[in-house]
Amino acid sequence: MKLKFLSILVTSLVLASLLMTSCLKDDVVEVTYTNETSIISFSLGTLYHEVKGQAQDGSDSVYMDTISLSHYPFTIDQLNRTIENKDSLPVGVDISRVITNITADTPYILYGKIKEAGGEATDTLWTETDSIDFSVAPSEGLAFKVMSYSGRLGRAYHVKINVHKQVPDSLTWSEDESAYAFVSQSLTRQKAVYADGRIYVFGQNGDTPAIEYTTITAQGKSDGWVALENVPAGTDSYSVLTWNGIVYFLADGMLYELADGMIQPSSLSPEGYRLKQLLANASTVSGLTYLYAYTEDGKFVTCDGSGWREDGRSESFPDMNQRFYYATLPSSYNTNIARAVLFGRHTDATGNEYGFAANRLTGEDSWVAYDYTQIDTCCCPNIADGTMIYYDKKLYAFGGFVNSLQHKDYRHPFGTFFSSTDNGLTWQPVLKDMGFPASFRQRYEASEEQLGEGSYSCVVDENNFIWIIWHNGYMSRGRVNRLGFLPKW
Repeated sequence: MKLKFLSILVTSLVLASLLMTSCLKDDVVEVTYTNETSIISFSLGTLYHEVKGQAQDGSDSVYMDTISLSHYPFTIDQLNRTIENKDSLPVGVDISRVITNITADTPYILYGKIKEAGGEATDTLWTETDSIDFSVAPSEGLAFKVMSYSGRLGRAYHVKINVHKQVPDSLTWSEDESAYAFVSQSLTRQKAVYADGRIYVFGQNGDTPAIEYTTITAQGKSDGWVALENVPAGTDSYSVLTWNGIVYFLADGMLYELADGMIQPSSLSPEGYRLKQLLANASTVSGLTYLYAYTEDGKFVTCDGSGWREDGRSESFPDMNQRFYYATLPSSYNTNIARAVLFGRHTDATGNEYGFAANRLTGEDSWVAYDYTQIDTCCCPNIADGTMIYYDKKLYAFGGFVNSLQHKDYRHPFGTFFSSTDNGLTWQPVLKDMGFPASFRQRYEASEEQLGEGSYSCVVDENNFIWIIWHNGYMSRGRVNRLGFLPKW
């Protein structure tokens, strides 16, 4: 029994020693390398930027400066393997010498650099100090590839850097290439409105009231003027406005409407009132909609679509048988309230002229006129043949000669825009990005000489184009560049 037990013990020790020897000899560690080849983040460093300035002698000067662009976000589409900046870089940024910051699964990044137009792409090992030329990149961008630790070259990312070709906040003007003249040849007492893809211009052809319209496209093209027939005698061109997609105007105190090229008396004509002027309209998000008017006996009235009511009176209002403009603004604190703002001129009992502005909220029953006698530099500008538009969330006013001592530096016709961000209470000249070509003043003054008044009209369409219609029917259009940019995603 002892021998049997001893043999079992010896056998166990031998097996244990063999196993230990086997484990001691297995000292090779197998390492599995990843095949991941993703770019995790992409950004830019400091680049050169062309800046336009002014030399000491007052002349225009262009110089190069540096600008840090590390805060510009790039979108990485891992599915389609694209990298692109949604917000384009500022105008003038030089992308021929780009420093990039890239984080990837490995530090081994290669990019395809185009040596010349139409040339073959070559893979270059990327380093964070490389100055890469993106200006000659193909339309889909330069190709960046990540090599995995296992030696596998991943699928290419196409990196594209977008740079603005226009200053986003700058207003760019252009002429309507079609250059169609009015059927009436020229119109005075102009006022224009926009409805259903058409610009309607109301005016006077001599002593005869006239209405002409042109259809415009989303690209800012027109197809010539069409004159409407059977325009009612006594039509007041300054009374025209649009409300709920229909054009309304007054003729001898009666309310008319124009839709689909047809003119007819409006079913909304008030009983017991003769209207002198249509002032404004306003609509709220909740669906409430109002038309404001002024009667021949000096009463303010409002129509809500079903009937008319009489509002409070205001003794400080000017004679409304003149050129004036209105704008409707959304309330900043309540979407169920809208604000209407009026803009024009006022002549007091002594013959002094002032710029005039007034406003009212849809929840109120009277107009509030601002103090037009104020003489500070922020007062409402007294503009001959003035126009006011609501554009890019601001009120802008412009037009003919500015007869205000406070604004004497900007007195010439079409010399500058005046802007208000507080609903017409205060106004400031716009000194940057927005202005008028010198030809606008020449056209305005030419109409003064020919017709005895600076004849033009203005309207803003649904595509953010500002249209200036001159006395002969030729048109100029302008738009703040960024309002015409198409979204990339």
